[in-house]
Amino acid sequence: MKYQYAYRVADLIDSGNHSREDYLIINSIGYEYDEPAGVANREKGRLDFLLSYLHSGSMKVRIGDDERTIPAGTVFIGKPFERQFYAKSGKEPTGSYWLHFTGYGVTDLLIKAKLWNDSFFFTGVNDDIPRLFARIIEEEVERQPSFEHISASLLQELIFTVTRKLAIREQVERLNPQELMLYTSFNLLHKNYARKLTVQDLAAQAGFSASRYTSIFKAHTGLSPQQYLIQYRLRKAKDLMRHTQLNIRQIASLVGFDDQLYFSRLFKKYEGVAPLDYRKQPPEETAAPPNWAPDETGQSDQSGE
Repeated sequence: MKYQYAYRVADLIDSGNHSREDYLIINSIGYEYDEPAGVANREKGRLDFLLSYLHSGSMKVRIGDDERTIPAGTVFIGKPFERQFYAKSGKEPTGSYWLHFTGYGVTDLLIKAKLWNDSFFFTGVNDDIPRLFARIIEEEVERQPSFEHISASLLQELIFTVTRKLAIREQVERLNPQELMLYTSFNLLHKNYARKLTVQDLAAQAGFSASRYTSIFKAHTGLSPQQYLIQYRLRKAKDLMRHTQLNIRQIASLVGFDDQLYFSRLFKKYEGVAPLDYRKQPPEETAAPPNWAPDETGQSDQSGE
């Protein structure tokens, strides 16, 4: 069993705390892995809000009158005075994150995030939500100056990360089979662009021959997979040139080029200037990827469809 908790104020009777003075503040937060007695049964709820994310295993959860057995990748939210019950379901170990929060801005925040009218939200298993929980736990445990404000800011990011992941899932469900295949390929490419990726690797992951995959890819993007990967690497290199003090050799290596001279030749071919000369130029607007393709966060934009 592994666990970690942090409490802003003592809460011996598990009733929570309500604040009218703070816009948004965390009362308590924690992480539990395979907690054998991990049961909560609050028939009258609490004074504050609950947000929990199940990262592994399954749980039986009741919020108000809505009772479900939820899989990993589910977020659930409880409002003040709503009945709350949750317990491990099945034999698989569970890993769950939870926090209780309050403030006069919470209702408006959840409405803006489109998380007010329901209690259960399936985001899918991901590392972004646990990472934000871990950062908040760190702030609450270390209690450095201004930790409450930083924790509140991270909580807002967490809430809207849930909203983003729900929106992405909705967009993915609307993709046709070829777009879905390419969406998955773009995610793989964007997360591994600095590694040695071949068309054969991408095609195998998508379930196509290399020639068929290249044909579909080019029909949707106007570029071959190799050209797209080169341009994406150069785009990341330009970001590093603008926002870091790394030298050109370091940047070339970070974006997937072992040979600095080859990187410099490609850069000049596509950008029209050498890397060092580019670094001296004023900032430019970044070209957008295809409107249905995910960016580095997994987000896609279908507004033009």
